[in-house]
Amino acid sequence: MTPDLLAAAGEALYGSEWRRPLAAALGVDARLMQRWAAGQRNIPETVAPALLGLLGREASGLEGRAQAMRRAAAAIAEAE
Repeated sequence: MTPDLLAAAGEALYGSEWRRPLAAALGVDARLMQRWAAGQRNIPETVAPALLGLLGREASGLEGRAQAMRRAAAAIAEAE
């Protein structure tokens, strides 16, 4: 895991202010997250699988919302 991959995952999950919420989600101190992001500390091997889990859950939720939006749009289109 590189700091760039950590940042990409963090931004995908939480936007530009990702460090604190990602630290909370992973159960680590925000200062440690800052050090990982800056490349000052090695990112443990356990972080990648945890990030994959977070990303997968978020993607599933978004897919469900997208399907609901498509169904609503189709119902509106049919009603017109």
